[in-house]
Amino acid sequence: MKISNDPAEEKGRPFAELFRLQTEFQARLADETLRYLRRLQGSAAPASPGTIMIPDGVSELKGLGVPGSSVELRLEIENLQRVHCTASPMLSLLVSASGVTWFPESESSPVSLLVAPAATAELRLRVAIPPRLPAGVYRGCLMLHGFCDGALPVAIEVGEPPEEKPRQPGGRGRSRTVAGGKTRKKT
Repeated sequence: MKISNDPAEEKGRPFAELFRLQTEFQARLADETLRYLRRLQGSAAPASPGTIMIPDGVSELKGLGVPGSSVELRLEIENLQRVHCTASPMLSLLVSASGVTWFPESESSPVSLLVAPAATAELRLRVAIPPRLPAGVYRGCLMLHGFCDGALPVAIEVGEPPEEKPRQPGGRGRSRTVAGGKTRKKT
């Protein structure tokens, strides 16, 4: 068997092309995996040891809303270090005084922050309130990597849901109750 190191001769061979494609795939897979792991590491740990971010005069983030709506929490953070730092917010579960536990659905904007030395940045967190959540004050915390105390207390007060307006008598769309407690609507 003749083996050549001339690329012009190798182009016509099917196994050479397969080997080339596999090599390119493995190299790209390794590159993308390392890039992903670097991004993941940046959001999972502070950019430098001892990074401290302090909220400006905030002791507790507070929000007020009704079931079926959403609440926006805002936080301004300042990097007091001499190096850049990252902050990736995560909202813990929230619990009311009566023991009702709420696993909040939240969306932060931006998802992750890179704060320059001696700079401030604003973080907004939109929390969706479930439609059937009982009224009360729900407490938990907002966790930020690199935050000096580990977490910032959060309190969201959920009010009573808005009451539905009664229908006008004699109007269109009468309803009646049938066996089994189901309601049918006539139009």
